[in-house]
Amino acid sequence: MTREQAAQMAFQTLTADTVYYTNKGTTVIGSDGMQVIVGASAPVKVANSTTDDYRTVKGDKDEVQQFCEKYFSDLTLNSNNHDDFGRPSDQWKNGTKEIGTYASTADASYSEKVSSKTLYSDLGLDKTTTVDVTEDGKANGTFTIEKGNSDDELGGNGVLVEAFVDNDDNVTLVVINTYVGEISKVTAAKDGDDRYVTVDGKKFETESFEKDDVVLYTMADGEIQTMTLAEVVEGVEVTKTTGDSSFVADGETYKYSAKMSNKGDVKVDSVLDLYLDSYGYVIKVDVSKASSDYAYVVNTGADEGRYDDESSYYAKLLLADGTVVEAELDEDCLTGNDFANKKDFLGKLQGYIVEYSKNSKDIYTIKGVSDSGLNKDVKVEINKGESAMTLNSKTVYANSKTVFLVQTGTGSKATYKSYTGYANVPDLKDNSGNFVYYCKSGSTVATMVFISDVSASSDDIVYVLSSKEGTKVKDSDNTYYEYKAVVNGEITTVKMDEELKDSYPSGNVLKTDILLNVIAYADAENEILDASACEEYSKKDTDDTYQLPGVEVKAEAEDGIIDLGGKSYAVSDDVEVYAVTKGKKIETGSLSDVEKGMTVTAIVKNGEIVTIFYGSTTSSGSDKAEISGSGVNTATVVNASDLSSEANGAYVLTKMPEDKKDDIGGEITDNMFFTFRITDKDAQDVALSIKNSKGNLMYKEDAKGVTTGFHYFYVQVIGEGINNSSKGYEMSDKALVDGTYTWTIVNTTTGNELIGGTFTIR
Repeated sequence: MTREQAAQMAFQTLTADTVYYTNKGTTVIGSDGMQVIVGASAPVKVANSTTDDYRTVKGDKDEVQQFCEKYFSDLTLNSNNHDDFGRPSDQWKNGTKEIGTYASTADASYSEKVSSKTLYSDLGLDKTTTVDVTEDGKANGTFTIEKGNSDDELGGNGVLVEAFVDNDDNVTLVVINTYVGEISKVTAAKDGDDRYVTVDGKKFETESFEKDDVVLYTMADGEIQTMTLAEVVEGVEVTKTTGDSSFVADGETYKYSAKMSNKGDVKVDSVLDLYLDSYGYVIKVDVSKASSDYAYVVNTGADEGRYDDESSYYAKLLLADGTVVEAELDEDCLTGNDFANKKDFLGKLQGYIVEYSKNSKDIYTIKGVSDSGLNKDVKVEINKGESAMTLNSKTVYANSKTVFLVQTGTGSKATYKSYTGYANVPDLKDNSGNFVYYCKSGSTVATMVFISDVSASSDDIVYVLSSKEGTKVKDSDNTYYEYKAVVNGEITTVKMDEELKDSYPSGNVLKTDILLNVIAYADAENEILDASACEEYSKKDTDDTYQLPGVEVKAEAEDGIIDLGGKSYAVSDDVEVYAVTKGKKIETGSLSDVEKGMTVTAIVKNGEIVTIFYGSTTSSGSDKAEISGSGVNTATVVNASDLSSEANGAYVLTKMPEDKKDDIGGEITDNMFFTFRITDKDAQDVALSIKNSKGNLMYKEDAKGVTTGFHYFYVQVIGEGINNSSKGYEMSDKALVDGTYTWTIVNTTTGNELIGGTFTIR
């Protein structure tokens, strides 16, 4: 029998009703010695006054004596109490001494966000109720529980929300957060005081845990209530991040706790130690100890104090995750008996890989570990996916844990990127590059490699809409130019430190868009790119990856093959397609929209087309889409209804009509009016349809009960902010791209076509 089972039996005994028997019956002893009582009367409960009841709440009392009332008359239970978190609880006392306060079982509990609607359903309520919320033992406003309300939510990942309902349908809501911290101090028991640990400046009495342990704890009214050791998952590599909600590491998907504070440390290719809360959410991450204790020394400095013990020593360290820290050093780690000697020793560590540690006051200790400092102007050859590297004349090896630190740019414009493992580092090849590496003692495999002044291949695809004039932005720190762009599949914007010109990066405003595969930052913190250091995709078809700028589609994609510029290319199954409209927008496109005669820009990788941009600006430099065609008429009218004096057909108006100025989107020349007349006496149903050259329906709009006389449809076909009235079609909210389109107006009542024609977008 376990201690828990024994305790449960004791509790059941204490609260059991006492009974007596008027007739105890006859005891019969069998041949095997077994005793059986027969003929006993039914048990009768022993009566007891409610004034002697062990329960202090009036509604809980009865007039029956329990075992504890007979033998432990000082024992009392208050079932109308609350624990430190605010949960309804049972408080047991023996006389005036509290034995303990034990929370009731919640009627519903959650460890992620819960909606008002879910609470209403789970608690079985029959009316809207507004209840007080207690969070970490303190009152924290109110929350309304309402049927069907999915908008209002409480809690979050790793936040315990408990709901209690009493017999009168009164609801209590309690929120308990889980926090994470590192044990900063352990104080031994002394002079009658219990041992305690300190975390985040708060004390907690416990015989468990040691200094530097990462723990999870809960708080109530400013004091730690519970503490457990955090589960740690060590040395996992991040392969994908999804906003600020989750990430994938070593094939597993992890979600963040609501109390996770350093989400910015979770980056693709970083190797991390993950600390999980009791619900499995990530509440803290650290750069993995497998790689976090080595750094490259970018620069050093020292300040001589008036007295010997006031001198300060500094090092700019490039850490394994690619971040740079300005480290203040413990002078005891520097060799020398005075300021000059120590400064000289420190200066010689510039360009070395060092081992480092940091104390609780953020003072660093460093020790040089690489065989030399930076090797300059020598051959560097690193091939993605290959373990062997050529560094000068020596072959050095990497493995899946080798940390590569790659510098782009120099001086104040230097930026750094970290890669873990030879499978993730890009190709790095140059006959006059710089490097330094470190192998742990006895190993032939590099732990850390630093590379600079080497051209890196890249899988970055950055399409900049530079044919449109950039937006100049000036803030307190910088002046930069913002351009619409596609960055690695995301439609977004980029910031450039200078305006992009025709003779990139200087000259007149560009007439064409640019496609970059190597980016460098002028200000990494504010994500401002260094225009002069960014590199465009190669245009040489002898390279593994190159661009085809401004080529004509000679034959549309069929069976995985497309003809661009008179040459056939295989199309990747994962090809990405983007439509670049002349209305200064970039939108997700479709391969089926890439038509013969279009001008496109494409990226070829290992012989396959992997990305296509169509509708992009070419050397003609046209900045505004236009509606044209022999069947398109122009008209100037005061009101759109004045088109009744014109023949049936397609019209582009030259100025905004007064009766439609509040309804029409974009500029007036972005819109088309399609006019027709009904001659039937009875009301008819009609529909406007617009199709592309392949016969795909781009837009359809219906009109019911149209009477005899003049009528028209109007739709926005190009420009910004498209919001046409009929929904569910591509043109409902997107501009048409370059091409020829047909339009028809059909009497759907009779099936007869009333009128139709073509128009062109260029």
